[in-house]
Amino acid sequence: MLRRIGVFFIFILIIGIGIAGYLFLPVKTPEPILGNIPASEPHQHATPDGELIEHIHTYDSAVGSDRLYEPIADKDSGTKKHPIQLDWERIDIATVKKKYQPYSVADMQDMWSLKYNTEIPSDRRKKLDRIYPPDKWIKRNLSLGQPFVNYSDYRMVLQRRVYMINRKNLWRVVDLKDRNAMLNSLQLPSEVDTWREYEDAYLKFWIVASYQSLLAANTETVYVTVEDGKTFSKFSGKRLSRKEKYELMMFGVIPEDIHVVYLDGHEKRLPPGVKPRFYELYLKELESAYSNVHKIVSEHEAFYTSNTSGEKKPSKSTPSYSIEESFELLQDLHWGEFPDDLQTLQDAIGKLEKIKLEGEDKM
Repeated sequence: MLRRIGVFFIFILIIGIGIAGYLFLPVKTPEPILGNIPASEPHQHATPDGELIEHIHTYDSAVGSDRLYEPIADKDSGTKKHPIQLDWERIDIATVKKKYQPYSVADMQDMWSLKYNTEIPSDRRKKLDRIYPPDKWIKRNLSLGQPFVNYSDYRMVLQRRVYMINRKNLWRVVDLKDRNAMLNSLQLPSEVDTWREYEDAYLKFWIVASYQSLLAANTETVYVTVEDGKTFSKFSGKRLSRKEKYELMMFGVIPEDIHVVYLDGHEKRLPPGVKPRFYELYLKELESAYSNVHKIVSEHEAFYTSNTSGEKKPSKSTPSYSIEESFELLQDLHWGEFPDDLQTLQDAIGKLEKIKLEGEDKM
């Protein structure tokens, strides 16, 4: 009996290891689909006048750039960016707005202003509101990417005004030497010479700290290397399943509670707005495939133009017809059976249309 139980558990263990191995096996980078169309074999068509014309199908395979993202040249403005600015530029503001800014300024004030007003002495609050009106202050922080998930974020941001007022008063009275000391405390370049620039840098400093703290508490990081802008070559950090890797590569779908950092082939971070994925490349392939179908139909229509009358034989093969109807016509013109190249083209369109629908559902 014990032996049977042992065999059973070993069997379950083997199955579990097999499933785990399948889930975390490397995922092959998607490849172009239209590139697999075989060369067309010469064949004949008869015109209405009885003339036999030898013909092969030709394809336009160009779909534009095959890069997952366009190279981004460093802009040399002549002024070295300070560390705070560089860290702030790595924040994906679009993702912050989507995931960590669920409320408008009016929503937050409706939900939380009364509570805030009861916690902060009236005289201090009025001074803060006079110098930094709360609605404008919150709106400015929102635009710069400050997460506002709950009341504590709201309170913290409004209380930052205390520090900014103190620094503003100090900025007005200190000499150039002390201003430079204030700049050095943030590692700011000496070119920052206005209060507005200093204030902007400090806001970004706080926002970077808030965002990084939020990510550290709620997400795990995956580093994805995109080699030469064309291939996902490496995943590191938090381990993803095969399905998660595929959906990230194909559609840019980021798993829940995961923060993705994209790197180029030199392990340099890509800007946050760059999200490499294959979906757009496959959409370009699909448009190219449609164009090739209409081109081939148009070529065959020309065979059925009488050399004597100059009139076309009535047919349903015009670009205004659907792809399905075009393939039906092409099948009739090839004696009910597709040549290998047309069959492969039809299969490729089926795969590409499936990818398009899948992407529309996921994004």
